[in-house]
Amino acid sequence: MSTQRAKIERLTNLLGGEAPELLIGHVSISELARQVSTPCYIYNGDLLVNQIRRVRQALGPETALYYSLKANPSLGLCQIIAREGVGAEVASIGELILARESGFPAGATIFAGPGKTDAELELSAKLGIHAVNVESIGELGRLSGAANRLGTTARVGLRINPVAQVKGAQMRMGGGPHQFGIDEEQLAEVVEKSEVYPSLKVVGLHVYAGTQMFDVAALAAHCQHVVDLALRLADLLGRPLEMIDLGGGFGVPYFENSPEFDLQEFSASYREVVRRCKDDPRLAPAQLIIELGRYLVAEAGVYVTRVVDVKCSRGKTFVVTDGGMNHHIMATGNFGQVFRKPYPVALLNRRDGPGEEPVTIVGPCCTPLDVIAQNVPFPIVQVGDLIGIFYSGAYGYSASSLAFLSHPTPPEVLVWQGNTYLLRAPGLAEQVLEGQQGLEF
Repeated sequence: MSTQRAKIERLTNLLGGEAPELLIGHVSISELARQVSTPCYIYNGDLLVNQIRRVRQALGPETALYYSLKANPSLGLCQIIAREGVGAEVASIGELILARESGFPAGATIFAGPGKTDAELELSAKLGIHAVNVESIGELGRLSGAANRLGTTARVGLRINPVAQVKGAQMRMGGGPHQFGIDEEQLAEVVEKSEVYPSLKVVGLHVYAGTQMFDVAALAAHCQHVVDLALRLADLLGRPLEMIDLGGGFGVPYFENSPEFDLQEFSASYREVVRRCKDDPRLAPAQLIIELGRYLVAEAGVYVTRVVDVKCSRGKTFVVTDGGMNHHIMATGNFGQVFRKPYPVALLNRRDGPGEEPVTIVGPCCTPLDVIAQNVPFPIVQVGDLIGIFYSGAYGYSASSLAFLSHPTPPEVLVWQGNTYLLRAPGLAEQVLEGQQGLEF
């Protein structure tokens, strides 16, 4: 059995157990698709909660788990995550407002990302969030100005761009020249600058060096380096730190032959990081933070699309579906990926579908880029069948070009604790002009 097929079997069992067709929380995929139409995103809330609890147990009670809203900002999912006592990592004023509406406390919210506007800095200071993770010396001054205007003190985490790149990250966000963070060698300078701003309090630091990490040893070494930086910062400040944000970036194995991230192996290595912090009075009071997005929500979601045509072109079989890159750009490899590889994809309504043939699965968009899977072995399908793309709980709906070609937008559905919730209604074709202003002739 291929690694991709093994992943599909594991994911279908996680989502709802063994059955002739896929179940999401014990509700059949055919029934869910009938209720809301296709294409659609369907999430298993119970699976999401189990993943959160699994991660928190591995990290231990000394570490706060924060959710990166960028992975999936759906309000219903965020509400479930907040109920589990997870903090929020936001990267825009929209996410900051969403975090508040979802129930994440301001005291458990951090704001990261380059290019924060004055409005974003001012709202962060007004809400009194746990920390604004400042990305430059200029941003430090603008945050001071916002706090001064409000007559408050803003809590600052210094986001540091380390000298060395972390090994094993599929997307690096630290090391070398970067738009992210303050260069490690500028640490003393930025601390000196911060001390002339009485409206700011530097409470700790943040290092996010990369995402899609599978190399546990490299990630553990990165965490140890963050501790080294934290010790330097505490010495420069002359006081203990209150926060050490270690980043995250645990990998999700989308593709054939991608390994699983070994959470238990990381947990064993991470215990030494925790021990080192708690044994040093300069770091002992600090709240350790691990921030995760896709690792928490990816497995809990499936993108469901219906077959509208099956055609043969010069000996090659094409399965044409009613949803594609406009709704799930990551799964079609059009979100900056160098190599276009298929996500785990399966026939959902007939898990024991007859036969098997190599097919190319494509969406409805009028571009050759709209390819979900190319030349993959697949059961023989019929018009009306349901095809699912797994690992779709992260970077799906909100990461896609939903207005491309003006197709209707997909609904989002949550199955949780035996109930079904419509999180987002489908956008109808008639609504493509909604909110637009035309010309008067």
